[in-house]
Amino acid sequence: LLPTVVLSLSQVMSGSMMRAAVYSSADIEGIKMASKRRPEQAALYHAVCRVTCAGVNPVDAKFLVGDKLPSFCHGIAQSNYNGRTVGFDFAGTIDSVPKNPKFKAGDEVFGIMPPMGSKVGSFADYVEVPLAQLAHKPPALSFTEAAALPLVGITSVQALIEDNHLKSGQSLLLIGASGGVGHVALQVAKSVGARVTAVCSERNQEMVLGLGADFVVDYTKGEQALQESLQKIVREHGPFDLCFDTVSSREEKDAKYHYAQLIHSASSPNQLLKGKYVTIGGAPGDWAIAGLKRVTGLSLFPSWRELFWIRIPKSHNVLEQLAGMAAKGKLRPKIAAQVPFTDEGVRSAFAQLHSRRVPGKVVIDVQGTLPTTLRQGD
Repeated sequence: LLPTVVLSLSQVMSGSMMRAAVYSSADIEGIKMASKRRPEQAALYHAVCRVTCAGVNPVDAKFLVGDKLPSFCHGIAQSNYNGRTVGFDFAGTIDSVPKNPKFKAGDEVFGIMPPMGSKVGSFADYVEVPLAQLAHKPPALSFTEAAALPLVGITSVQALIEDNHLKSGQSLLLIGASGGVGHVALQVAKSVGARVTAVCSERNQEMVLGLGADFVVDYTKGEQALQESLQKIVREHGPFDLCFDTVSSREEKDAKYHYAQLIHSASSPNQLLKGKYVTIGGAPGDWAIAGLKRVTGLSLFPSWRELFWIRIPKSHNVLEQLAGMAAKGKLRPKIAAQVPFTDEGVRSAFAQLHSRRVPGKVVIDVQGTLPTTLRQGD
């Protein structure tokens, strides 16, 4: 059974236990604070890090299941995750690490936790992370900004550059350009010299223009207006080389938007997309096909579309690539909210993500270094 007493930060610093946010299907937003044994001596090829901030992603707020399984399986799947520490992304300081040429105790780092196994979950005072999923924090970014970057940054680089070879002079249609993945994908695309047409709401247009979008289209005016705006851009600049849809899912909130159908159905001479339509959400069958591709490299998707599934192991090189972009001033995550490391704080973060209208990222202030006047969820 999980301990019912949650430690204070001062107790954490002086003892062998630590605070962690764990999945609990019986509690509000499916999480609660608990006490867990603190990792102390790092295993070979791992580092123990003191977490300063932890980034929050939609997959965290969906009990890791999301739309990967049919709805009737969610209860069983969630019961298996009860007690598991939540979270993937973090930034902090190395506490201990076996001797190696890249990292040492005291280094400021950011990284991503494994999706499976015993060493999981970044919503904790300390984590033990594989060195292959860790990189030095770029000085240009704060701990808060660095913690917001790993999952969305790796997704953007792998989906746009590694898998679909987006390059200078090409045209990207980016749906959900102001969201967690979208606003980072926009900056990654611009860093390689691509032209970006961003789809978002009118209230976030200034934000995405500030991040470098070449054109912005407001989806809230309806599908006909959206299609007409895209066709106008295409008539002047040619069809899009790639579409990256960061918002479509099986959730009810997204049901009224049919981006894939709208974009793919536009036929010559009004063709909008000449390349692939890539999404990060889909039906369980699509996730099964994506899983097969991730493991074997074999794709059973039709030639015009696919569902992308992040590859977390050995992501050090991608994290270093993201750090390089940040060091050159080409990448900076937008922070929508910072919440305290409490039941109320983490639940507030999850509630914000469930709204599907967060511009940028939500981050947890694990060590309480942020002034309370700047935090939400106290």
